[in-house]
Amino acid sequence: MKREFVIAVALLALCGCARSDPTNYYLLESGAEPVTTDKMPKTTLRIAQVEIPSYLNRNNIVSRVKGETMLIVAEFHLWAEPVGAGTRRVVEETLLKPMLEAGINVLPAGTASGGDYTLLLDIARLDGNFNEKAVLDCRWTLLNREERPIESGVYRAEEMVNGADYNALVATESELIRDMGRHLADALPGLINKNRQ
Repeated sequence: MKREFVIAVALLALCGCARSDPTNYYLLESGAEPVTTDKMPKTTLRIAQVEIPSYLNRNNIVSRVKGETMLIVAEFHLWAEPVGAGTRRVVEETLLKPMLEAGINVLPAGTASGGDYTLLLDIARLDGNFNEKAVLDCRWTLLNREERPIESGVYRAEEMVNGADYNALVATESELIRDMGRHLADALPGLINKNRQ
C-alpha cells in the first residue's frame, strides 16, 4: 500500500512538471489609417458575410505543404476570430476611405440596413506556408438593392511568405486581403456610378 502511494505521488509530481506549448491567437490586419468624416454619403455599400471553404472553417490556422494536397492544421496557433469575419473586417477597413472619397458609405458589419449595394465575397482558397507562397482565390459579386447582380469577377493573387512562423504567414495573408480590397476600391465606384445613371 505504501509503495502504491509513493508511485501515485510521483506520478502527480511528474504531471505537475509537464508543460504544454502555449496557445497563440492571430488576427488578420488591414493596416488602414483612421478615417474621419463629418458627413456620410447617402449611397451605401454593405459587405455580406464572407463565404469560406469548410477546410478554413475552424479556429486553427491551416497551412499547405508546397506542391502537395496535404494540409497542416496548427494545434497551438489559432485565429482570434473566424476567418470569414476577419476577411470581411479587413476588406471593410480597406474600402472605407477610397469609397468615402467616391461618395459611397461602407456600412459596418451588423448594420440593420440592407444598403443600396451589397458586395458578396466567396473565398475558394486562403492558405500558404512558411517561406513559400500564400494564395488568395476569391469570387466577388456586386448586387443592387433588388439583389440583382451588377457585376462579378475573380480575384486571385499569391505572395511569398517571408518568414518561418505563423506571424509571417498571417501577415502575408493579411496583405493579400488588403490587396483585394484595394483592387475592389478601384473597380466598385465606377460600377456603382454607372448603375446609378
